[in-house]
Amino acid sequence: MSIVPVGDQRIGKPSSLDLWDSEDLLSLDLWDPFQGFPLPSIISTHFPSIFPSLETQVNWRETPNAHVFRAVFPSSNREDVLVYIDDDNMLQISTDDGKFMSKFKLPENAKREEATASMVNGVLTLIIPKEGMRSPNVRVIEISGSG
Repeated sequence: MSIVPVGDQRIGKPSSLDLWDSEDLLSLDLWDPFQGFPLPSIISTHFPSIFPSLETQVNWRETPNAHVFRAVFPSSNREDVLVYIDDDNMLQISTDDGKFMSKFKLPENAKREEATASMVNGVLTLIIPKEGMRSPNVRVIEISGSG
């Protein structure tokens, strides 16, 4: 049983991910699995220094053209957030004070040199373009001889 919809399986109908535009930041709805569950909000309200990362959410979407990450840092500005990609294609998003850190292994098709990031009102948006689909290198070989 799947709890995450993967799109309509009917032929000819695109999935919702195919229609999603990476420039449309409002379409990135973050899913909160604890929405309506009182425990995390009670803990973070009464003990914010123990659980500071409860207020940070990260979402990763893969579109046909890019990998798009969106992280919400409600009490941080762009100088407080660190983003880097190492030689092993590991993306790390963290805060300068060390209260939050998350790592993601990027696929081989990520163009990490062309990554762009922006932060508006505590929302970090990181767009990493993807390499185009590689067509197979196929060569037709002529057959010589008689018969």
